[in-house]
Amino acid sequence: MITTFDLRYRSVLRALKSACTAVLVTSLLSCGGDGGTSAESDAALAPLVPVSNPAATPAAIAAAKTSAQLDKFWTKYGAKSTFDKDWVELLTKLLEAEDKVVLEDFKGARVIVDELMKKFPLMNNNSIGGNAWWDNYKKMNDKVGDSRPHLGEPSLYSHLRILDDITKVGVSKTLVGKTTLRMAVVIPACSDIVPERGPTLINERLSPEIEANDYEVVRQSMRLFQSYLLAMSGGELRLELKFYKIEKCLQIKPETRYLLDSIPVPLDQLPEGEAKKADMFWMIYPNDSSKGADISIMGGMSSYGNSKPLFISPDSMITKKRDTQGTGSRTDVERRTYIPQWAQHEFFHHLFSAWPEFNLETNTKGHDWNDKNFWPLDFTGQIEADYYSEALNKRLYGAKSGSISEKLKRANK
Repeated sequence: MITTFDLRYRSVLRALKSACTAVLVTSLLSCGGDGGTSAESDAALAPLVPVSNPAATPAAIAAAKTSAQLDKFWTKYGAKSTFDKDWVELLTKLLEAEDKVVLEDFKGARVIVDELMKKFPLMNNNSIGGNAWWDNYKKMNDKVGDSRPHLGEPSLYSHLRILDDITKVGVSKTLVGKTTLRMAVVIPACSDIVPERGPTLINERLSPEIEANDYEVVRQSMRLFQSYLLAMSGGELRLELKFYKIEKCLQIKPETRYLLDSIPVPLDQLPEGEAKKADMFWMIYPNDSSKGADISIMGGMSSYGNSKPLFISPDSMITKKRDTQGTGSRTDVERRTYIPQWAQHEFFHHLFSAWPEFNLETNTKGHDWNDKNFWPLDFTGQIEADYYSEALNKRLYGAKSGSISEKLKRANK
């Protein structure tokens, strides 16, 4: 946008205005007055100074939105008064760093991450920094029901580790996103479920919150993962979301082994050619287990087509706390801090299967990171989020069989 102009252009502007020509020279000029014939003042012809509205910059808009989300979070949980001052700072700063990452201000985000990691040490074999993380997590779990916030296990640790990995790459490389990958977000409008306990068929309708404001809560859930993938791929892959509403109900019944055999059905119903265009999928199906539709498999990671990643989750995971997380709706702050942890967990299932030579998920029960006996000897962390970060930096980045970018692009050929 042009914000200044030279005196040489005064005559041109007079001609434009007198003719009321529909040419926008700056956002401050328009054809005004009586049919465009009103006289110009000296002020109108004076050289314009740069006009800016700091509150309208992308960074300011993001900060204002985050501030409003935090206000709602504090109002609901009273976190500022019931949790340690350091924890409040951690949450606030992490969301600030996330905003910067999404806007690709990686250097600014890295400054925040460095400061936080000095104050809140990562867990490893030589550190007692984990105590602070688990102490604050316990304080949250001491609350009950809807008064209990849920921001991951332990609270915010995975969020910090993800931001650490993103900004490490972001400050050392230019992340241009040369190739755009498409995530097809496939959403059945309803689910017909026969619960494990009882023969009654339950028809679940999609939560209206999922579709509201152009799928705002879904986009919010995935935006940090989009930055994560951009960094993991060395700046090669930019992930876009495309939404598909499937009107036919998803059938989840004992004869279909509940969700296992039902997974491909909505994807098979995509418009012709759309599944082939997609590089990964996220199926969000209606199921609020609090209403009684209890099934053994709620979601996870699978694949579709030529080994393309397929995330699976009930709509209630996005909108509500569930199981051991407390009760009630999930706030924006909780969604921003927990869902990326879920996406990370599921995506690393896919990555570990794509690089079997590293033996990073060999336990017959899966989830090797839950048992220290299965950890590689050079991994020094303590919990799941540490395992992912070390696997990424110590194994996957140097893989001879192909980079993350190459493997994800190859799946679509």
